Amino acid sequence: MKSLTKFAAIPLLLTLLVSARAGAVPTMAFGYLVNKSKDANYDYLETIFPNSFANSIRNVFQVKVLKPGQIGKILEKYNLTLEKEYQPHELMELTDKISADYYVYGTFVLLPGDRIKISLNMYNNGLNRVFSFINVGRMETEIFKLVDRITGIMINFLGREQFFMSRIIPRGSKIGIFTNLDGAELNYLYYAFMAAGYQVASIQGNSLNNNLTSDMIDNFTCISAADNSYQIVSNPRAVRFLHGTWTGKRYYEEISYIREAYRIFDLDYRETKFNVLEKLLNYHDIDKIMIIGFNDVRSSAWVRCLDLRSRDLIWMQARITGGVPSICATLINRMTTEITLK
Repeated sequence: MKSLTKFAAIPLLLTLLVSARAGAVPTMAFGYLVNKSKDANYDYLETIFPNSFANSIRNVFQVKVLKPGQIGKILEKYNLTLEKEYQPHELMELTDKISADYYVYGTFVLLPGDRIKISLNMYNNGLNRVFSFINVGRMETEIFKLVDRITGIMINFLGREQFFMSRIIPRGSKIGIFTNLDGAELNYLYYAFMAAGYQVASIQGNSLNNNLTSDMIDNFTCISAADNSYQIVSNPRAVRFLHGTWTGKRYYEEISYIREAYRIFDLDYRETKFNVLEKLLNYHDIDKIMIIGFNDVRSSAWVRCLDLRSRDLIWMQARITGGVPSICATLINRMTTEITLK
């Protein structure tokens, strides 16, 4: 649900296990996990957590890891120190300097009942995209389980299917489907979901002819949501709207129009999208919206699923292969199967 001018199509055949540095094992750098609680006694976890994530993922995944202390030493040659927090548009320069394919960073906050909420971000240098997700666990009894669970989420996302799911979608849910299928194939997709026990809302008038191409639907692979997100990183500093006394009225009007469009669909995109989701929820009374993109020959698909009530991304998956019937069966099976972390 991004603007078409902002996002290029994601190649579904891309294997994220391959490093951007040709032929090398991927390098995953772990920055600080910043303490956003008011209790400074837990500041020591700012490095304990990233070090634990680095050790855990290295034990089960072929990847070179860089811990905060190692990153700091690399940055010394640039007369820089590792900052606790970075703006997303600063991450490409950072990962270039430390020769990392991924940069993992985030925050944590203590919750009542001896619980902790971790907000983690994985930046991919090659794609210039960030995958963000939240996980909650107990401090004393489940701290190592929490580390393993978050590591499992990262590994699933790094896999060929680029899989993430926070919860299943129970039968009986009312879903709206946005796709590039039409005609008999679209009818089959609707029927498959209804036969599986889902209510399907008509949010797209494309039963006879769909003007959405596979390239156009691919612009919706990036999703910015309340907690879990997968989004491309834009750099607001790179955009300039030059005008002055030397510009005429018509030029100024054009620049003003472009600047407003940029504000709506980039800087304030999340608010713009949430307003659209609110209208969908009120008009159709649907629980979830699924975006399903098929390639030109209908042999592969990807999916994004948003929970309209929580405004959150709850499912994303790439490279679902087969014909339309088998892809539908795979999607429905995935929606109703308890999540297993690798």
